Amino acid sequence: MLQALFFDLDGTLTDSQVGIVNSIKHSLQQLQLPALDEATLKLFIGPPLLASYQKYCGLSAVAAQQALLAYRDYYTQRGIFENQVYAGIPAALAQLQQNYRLFITTSKPEKYAQQISDHFALSQYFTAIYGASMDETRAGKSEIIAYAQANTGLTRGEQLLMVGDRENDINGAHDHGLHSIAVTYGFGSQAELAAAAPNAFVVAPQALPQVVAQLDH
Repeated sequence: MLQALFFDLDGTLTDSQVGIVNSIKHSLQQLQLPALDEATLKLFIGPPLLASYQKYCGLSAVAAQQALLAYRDYYTQRGIFENQVYAGIPAALAQLQQNYRLFITTSKPEKYAQQISDHFALSQYFTAIYGASMDETRAGKSEIIAYAQANTGLTRGEQLLMVGDRENDINGAHDHGLHSIAVTYGFGSQAELAAAAPNAFVVAPQALPQVVAQLDH
């Protein structure tokens, strides 16, 4: 029986593309780096940012830190709220909350995840929010899941379900023996998510309660 659900934030609960992309563009301009195409910018949404700057911009670890600071200059002032909750998410969470404990597990810094959840009235549905450390020494989804498990005492993977929109969400669930649902309305491609092999797919937030119930039998 499932006891709790772990939810990714960006691309799963909220459409954060505008704020994140604008923050990345700002950082590239500040560091006088080449612009990136829209498809590449979208790949930044979800995984840890330091790793993405190194992967997609070819930056060293030191330069990636500088890019992250420039990103946060814009993000903390404007980008964080250039964001919106997906239609159907509040109702789905309210329904799921009746049967399970809900947690956010995100590679976004915990401080920002809490601000976003408070601002968009999502905090009421979650027992706690677990995210990355500000220096991103804790940032990978597998690390975040382990951190959440340690803090909640929910150590049995078969009692847990991870819901996310990128391969790192599903792979993180596999690392700890969790069930997983890939949502296809977020930022991960169908091919990326299929390759990660989740237990189930969800095409719209409204379908989440039904699919969770199916996995719980």
